[in-house]
Amino acid sequence: QKEQTEHQLHDMRQQKEQTEQLLHVMRQQNSEMKEQIDAYEQRLQTTEDKLTKMKVKNKSLQLELNEIIQKADVVQITQTTNFMDSNPKNLSVSRNSSDDEEENQ
Repeated sequence: QKEQTEHQLHDMRQQKEQTEQLLHVMRQQNSEMKEQIDAYEQRLQTTEDKLTKMKVKNKSLQLELNEIIQKADVVQITQTTNFMDSNPKNLSVSRNSSDDEEENQ
């Protein structure tokens, strides 16, 4: 029985050694995975920073575009007003009608 116990003890020591080796490998893999996660988080942060910059630039361009549209509207109104002022015949139909009546009399 002593021999059997020593054999079991030997087996248990081997199992312990294998378990420790496996634990070492798992810790190494864990460390590598943590490094990968850190790298992904850095890339994510960089991407988020770029996205924020792009949103700010987009907002700035949107404001510029709105300004240009407003200026274009002012120019169009001014041109229309100038055209109407330089062509009084186009202003009203009723005035033309009364002119025709005066000519007929």
